[in-house]
Amino acid sequence: MFDFGFNELLLLSILIIIFFGPKELPVVLRAIHNFFSKLWVYSKEIRTSIESLVDDVDITNQKELKEVKKEINRITKDIDDKNNE
Repeated sequence: MFDFGFNELLLLSILIIIFFGPKELPVVLRAIHNFFSKLWVYSKEIRTSIESLVDDVDITNQKELKEVKKEINRITKDIDDKNNE
């Protein structure tokens, strides 16, 4: 998801220690972990919802296509019957 190299992680770690101090470091890391965990869960939930909607739309389109195909077959059969008469 994110492309962090060693230098970026080192800089981020130093900034967190400077701003929050070593005593608050576990709390901050836990909060960051919880944030990204929730973000991951929400993105997964949204992805599955979108996939479900796409599947529903595909099924609806397939039903409509089958109905159109039946109608076309009926019309071509009528035309063939008329030509045979």
